[in-house]
Amino acid sequence: MQMVTTAIENAEITNPKAMQDSELQSLPSQGPAIETARALFAPDDNKDDQENDLMKTIEHCLKEAKRGTTAFAIKSITHLVAVSAYVNLRARYQKSNTCKRPCLSASTVIAQRMGRGPYFARQIRHNELYLRRHRHLPPPKSYARNGHHTLLDNESISQNVRTYLVSQALGSVMPLTFCQHVNAVILPALGIEATITESTVQRWLRFKLGYECKEAKKGMYVDGHERPDVIKEREEFLKKIFESFEPYVERVHCPMHQVSY
Repeated sequence: MQMVTTAIENAEITNPKAMQDSELQSLPSQGPAIETARALFAPDDNKDDQENDLMKTIEHCLKEAKRGTTAFAIKSITHLVAVSAYVNLRARYQKSNTCKRPCLSASTVIAQRMGRGPYFARQIRHNELYLRRHRHLPPPKSYARNGHHTLLDNESISQNVRTYLVSQALGSVMPLTFCQHVNAVILPALGIEATITESTVQRWLRFKLGYECKEAKKGMYVDGHERPDVIKEREEFLKKIFESFEPYVERVHCPMHQVSY
């Protein structure tokens, strides 16, 4: 009996994992309730990683939105700030046992803080899910045509287009020349077999790039007072004035200085 006990102790020291497996096999099978409880109380490490990834995505989108000057960029900043505040407040509600619906409560509170209503609260929850899945905010309805995005949503095309517009002189951007440059240079260089029309370029410039159609003025004025015809006309005008009003001019003679006025 003593030899058997000694052999068991030596086996536990040399191979503890094998002994643990044998003990688990000897135990009765665990029921579904126990498995569910174990899964429920198991530490969720992936949840913290997902929250950190979401906050990094929001920070990246905020940097991109602050670079733009369009109405969509300004609106995006508002939505991103709302989602960031919503995520932080929801985490506090989830740790509290008194809040039964943390998502709804957090979004409602953030919407009220920003002076909005229930529709904006639904937008916050929708934008949070969209950011997790696509890493950017959903595009506005006016940007999509026939259920698909435009070529300008491509980051490479957008960067080349903005580079071209910045290199142009003030007041020299025209839809026709811009359209020709996109079809002949930008799209072939990126290997995209597509073309756009002048009306598409007009929508890009107005709704996406923040340009307005205005009359370009040079801001210069040249009077041309040294031209020969101007000089001749001026002399004739002064001569006419002098001849017309000379009889009515009072003359004063100063003997001391020999000057007449």
